[in-house]
Amino acid sequence: METREEYRLLRLKKRIRLREIGVMLDCHKTTLSNYESGRYGMSEDKINKYKEYIDTHEGRKQK
Repeated sequence: METREEYRLLRLKKRIRLREIGVMLDCHKTTLSNYESGRYGMSEDKINKYKEYIDTHEGRKQK
């Protein structure tokens, strides 16, 4: 499985919204969605911050 797909699945598992990551990275959630689907690339710096956020964030709790 490709790394960006692994991170997308991990993000979904942790219930982290693209909007939440977008605020931290100062980019639109559409940009992140396009990155996750492979339609768009991002700078190495933003990719690293995206991964770090998902790795270290606990995500939202289910009700």
